[in-house]
Amino acid sequence: MSKYATALLSSAAILGLPALAHAQSAAPAQATTESATVADVVVTGSNIRRAAAEGINPVQVIGREELDTSGKVTVADLLRSISANTGNSSNETSNSGWASGSAGIGLRGLSQKNTLVLLNGRRVANYGFPSGGLSDTFVNLNALPIVATQRLEVLKDGASAVYGSDAVAGVVNVITRQDFQGLEVGGSYGTSDAGGLDTWQGKIVGGYGDLEDDGFNVLVSLEAYTRQRLDQDERDLTRSGVYSGPGGRWNGWSAKGARFLINGASVPFVDPQGACPQGMVLTASAPIDGLAGNTCAINLAPYTTLIPSTDRYQAYVHATARVAPGIEAFGELLYSHIEGTSIFGSSPYFTLEAGRFALNARTGLAEPVSNLLPANNPYNPYGRAVPIEYTFFDLGQSLKTNTSQAYRALGGLRGTGDRFDWEVAVFASASRERERVAAGFANRFTLADSLANGTLNLWEPNATPQAVLDGIRLSTLRPADSTLYGADFKISGEVLALPAGPIGYAAGIEYRHESLESRNPREIDAGLQVRPAIAAVDGERDVAAVYVEANVPVLSNLDVQIAGRGDHYSDFGEAFSPKVGLRWRAHDAVLVRASASRGFRAPSLSENSASTNISYGSVVDPFDPDIPGSRQSPTFFTVGNTDLEPEKTRSFNFGVVFTPTRDTILSVDWYRVELDHLVGTNNTTSIVQANNPADVVRDGRGKLVAVYNRYQNLSELKTSGVDVEFSQRWRTDRWGDFALQTAYTHVIDYRRPVTVGGPLVDYAGTNRGASLPADKATTRAGWSRGDLEADLTWYYTSGYDLVPVVAGQSSVDAYNQFDLYLGWSGLENAKLYLKVENIADEQPPYDGSFPGIRAPYDFSQYDLRGRQFRIGFDYRF
Repeated sequence: MSKYATALLSSAAILGLPALAHAQSAAPAQATTESATVADVVVTGSNIRRAAAEGINPVQVIGREELDTSGKVTVADLLRSISANTGNSSNETSNSGWASGSAGIGLRGLSQKNTLVLLNGRRVANYGFPSGGLSDTFVNLNALPIVATQRLEVLKDGASAVYGSDAVAGVVNVITRQDFQGLEVGGSYGTSDAGGLDTWQGKIVGGYGDLEDDGFNVLVSLEAYTRQRLDQDERDLTRSGVYSGPGGRWNGWSAKGARFLINGASVPFVDPQGACPQGMVLTASAPIDGLAGNTCAINLAPYTTLIPSTDRYQAYVHATARVAPGIEAFGELLYSHIEGTSIFGSSPYFTLEAGRFALNARTGLAEPVSNLLPANNPYNPYGRAVPIEYTFFDLGQSLKTNTSQAYRALGGLRGTGDRFDWEVAVFASASRERERVAAGFANRFTLADSLANGTLNLWEPNATPQAVLDGIRLSTLRPADSTLYGADFKISGEVLALPAGPIGYAAGIEYRHESLESRNPREIDAGLQVRPAIAAVDGERDVAAVYVEANVPVLSNLDVQIAGRGDHYSDFGEAFSPKVGLRWRAHDAVLVRASASRGFRAPSLSENSASTNISYGSVVDPFDPDIPGSRQSPTFFTVGNTDLEPEKTRSFNFGVVFTPTRDTILSVDWYRVELDHLVGTNNTTSIVQANNPADVVRDGRGKLVAVYNRYQNLSELKTSGVDVEFSQRWRTDRWGDFALQTAYTHVIDYRRPVTVGGPLVDYAGTNRGASLPADKATTRAGWSRGDLEADLTWYYTSGYDLVPVVAGQSSVDAYNQFDLYLGWSGLENAKLYLKVENIADEQPPYDGSFPGIRAPYDFSQYDLRGRQFRIGFDYRF
């Protein structure tokens, strides 16, 4: 056992080792449906039971009422709208080639790998495909059931001392309903005002048995959700592919439909009658990519997915039974099946062009694939091998289907005694992903043969023999499996009565095994596929931990919290995480809280293994031979690093909570997070600007072909900001009850180096790396009277500066969205409701720096759903 574990166990023994707190105990009373109790509970960020009041840690609680009235229909949509989710997290609308169909959350702009997601206080397996190729391992929020959720607790402070790695930026804890009795059914249908995106949702929630009277309770929830796909040609903003913002570029078009490249100029690939291949348009190349001459271009709008379709089916079971006086057995089972479909990224059809690679099956290294049309090809008029860019519609569209199956099974015992409480549990969790791409890829060997012998008809693709196409066309299957299993034991209680009260404490030991295996399609490893997108990961680790925590009442109005945790990782060693905090009731209406902690984030299995990533994107190239400073699309190579050190973190929080009346709460919290040995890659823009031939590969003309990168420990990152939460209720006999709630986050700074070893640069309020708005807020105004209730929610995201300025645009505008909920419960046991999202049909703000063809806005922050209507009902038996 490690020295940290020995020290912590010794400390726990001195305290007397009593206590557990069920990591997230029963929810507050729900009339006749939930257990009515005012017992002490455990709040996310501590394992010590205490009265449900403001604690040392700032925790935002999103209750069942807000879940029902927010207008959001998934856990992911709701969590991503909170103010602390300022940026650097993915959602399913990003439609990337890496983690399509999934959604994560990154508090404090620190990316998803720094935010720990729990279900009833315990971990669930990460999604099998890391986001961004290799960089971010995360929990897929879409796999968590919203209908079984009682509340969401968001800890907005570092919590490595309590939960270990991944809790650097905070913790999201999904708390399910417990001791629920009765039967609820419900359904809803939604559609978009602009068309498309029709959605259906159905649910059944049943609970039987009263834990107090019957000695048991079983809850079962079933949920189904389906949504249609939205493509780019279904929205006015993106249908033409010609974006009218600064620069006026045809970013939604591809100039690489069919053309020769002769002496740096574009020459259209046309038949003897001067016609382009079917589906292409003869037009000038300059508005699209700046080259002189004409080309056979393609408007990619009909072939680009903005929001994938999805079908989700989820089941959740929670059971509790009293097996002896003071002892309960409990168990959970979660199963989720998700299938999403989209047109694959920015390559809806296979394009042969410069900079294409394939793996060498013998060496495993990437090697270039020629885009030269042979001299003897019947469609080559030049009598010599010349470069072409050609999109093969006849090889089929790259329709991508992502299927994800996730589960968690958990069982345990817990007991309550006169001196202490205890809990022991074992669990297993997994996420199994399969990504199928139907067509849209080419076998490089049969393609080369067909170009050499002229069997591919490049003027009339429909005339090519089917056998030739079948020999070239490839479909692929990319598999991934993420597993997690382990056990834990917790104990908590009170010891050593002081004049101001007894010391409350908790201690425990944990063990878990993690593994992640993401494999290439066999066509890639065999060296067949041109332009392979690779995110190969194979890693596993064992983690053992011990922790102890104490709450010391120094004075009647002053508590001090001390916590420490020792973790041992089989793949890199040990880490110790201490935390100290205080809670001072300065006045009946004023609470002061503060905390300081030291933590860590272990390199993820994808970062810390012999992993390989080959990706495709865009970058501004100041040395482009045709248009210096234009955006180019090279191949990006990134590899893992088995010598990485863990990130070391320091977190600080200071806040004041005002409660002048029982209906008024105002909290103001300042936070600061500092990271050393930051794990990441060098900035691609900086690599291209440095133009080192070891990292930047160019062709004979100087055109950017490839960029090489590697995971490494960078210098540091520092960020700070302010959270403000306000809640006010007004109760009237005549007009009903009114409520106002707001949560606001301001990022003061977010400083990190642009290059390895470089000076710290402030990213807050800019698009450096990724957009990071400095201000974000959610405000909810509610009213209820009799059978009627209404809620109006305002989501605000501030604008940000473009660095560097893009085509004359220096900043992106702020965004405001208003959602409306109307509910009527005038029918016996039933409720009817209407939800309108984005009442004003607000468009995303124009961002000229957006990558690729997707849309002229930052799709990690916004989407083109537009105004949406949803009607539904809930019925209680």
